[in-house]
Order: sequence, then C-alpha cells, then structure tokens
Amino acid sequence: MPTVRTTFRPDLPLEVDDAEYLDLQRQGLLVDEDADQNVPPATAAPATPEAAPQPTAVTPKKPGTIKES
Repeated sequence: MPTVRTTFRPDLPLEVDDAEYLDLQRQGLLVDEDADQNVPPATAAPATPEAAPQPTAVTPKKPGTIKES
C-alpha cells in the first residue's frame, strides 16, 4: 500500500490501496514527492463561525376594506 500526502491535508500521510492512489492521482489531489520535504506544519487558524442570519423586519399589513354590495 503506498503512503501518500494529499493537497487538502499535506501534513498527514495516508496509506491507500492502488485503486485509491490512481483515483487521487487522476483528480490531481496528490502532493508532489519533491514537495514532501517542504510541507509546512498545520498552522492555519480555525475558521471563525459565521454570524447567524438576522430575521428581516416585517411590516404588518394594513387591514383591507371589504366593500359589500
């Protein structure tokens, strides 16, 4: 089983079978072997949570007048 590094987690070596290796390679998700020596540590800050959407103000409808004949 080959050990690979992916573009989305280059700091984490993964063991994959031959079919997975070919699939990752076909999709362009493997890190080049030359880049393995220069893999930076995972230092990205955690994503900040998005603020919850605020409800929009709804203006009350005016009561309609019904004309009776």
